[in-house]
Amino acid sequence: SISVINRNCPESYVLDFDIDGAHGEKKSRIMGKAQYNKKQRAMHVAFVDYIFRSPVMTLLREGDTVRVYYPVEKKMYVDSSRTIDLANYGGVTIDFDMFHDIITGSIPLIAGYSVKQGLAANEGKGSMLILENPLYYQTISFQGNDPDKILLINKKTREKLEIYVKKPFIQGTSRIYSNIMIVAQSVRLRLNITFKKIQLNAPVRVKTIKDINLPDNLKIIQM
Repeated sequence: SISVINRNCPESYVLDFDIDGAHGEKKSRIMGKAQYNKKQRAMHVAFVDYIFRSPVMTLLREGDTVRVYYPVEKKMYVDSSRTIDLANYGGVTIDFDMFHDIITGSIPLIAGYSVKQGLAANEGKGSMLILENPLYYQTISFQGNDPDKILLINKKTREKLEIYVKKPFIQGTSRIYSNIMIVAQSVRLRLNITFKKIQLNAPVRVKTIKDINLPDNLKIIQM
């Protein structure tokens, strides 16, 4: 089932999104637009304040290079998809490629996994697949053939990360999940992401760093 889903993830997309977030007692709402092209290994995500419509942050991926630009602070962080910690940018500690898989329609699997166990659940209406590698346990819950929850447990720290995938959006032979919720109880973080105005596999030239008007006094920080 996972192989079928991952084979049908889109080659590209253009979409709008809303993010309702809570970090401890602090709540926030952000909206924005995203572009993605699998062949180019490129992504451009522009985050905008929901109320004032002012730019908050821009994330750009070009190959292994990930740039995070904060226009108000006039700072740009240059990072690598191989080593980036999303917790440094207000997210959660999760492998960047796994997070990238989730928001581009794939079901991520921990690297070098072995199958620990498979279980039936909910009186045969659901099932669970348990994987492990030296660092993590990963449990994927299914309703029928469709995954609906991913649980990652760090073997060393016992920290848990829950990812809920809902409302598959299908266009042609491709699909992505139009609603994703990420919960990290250890840092009291909850993100509810909704994709809208989705166009899959349409021709798209993803914006790169060359397409952004940057201030002369921009501070660039190599991570």
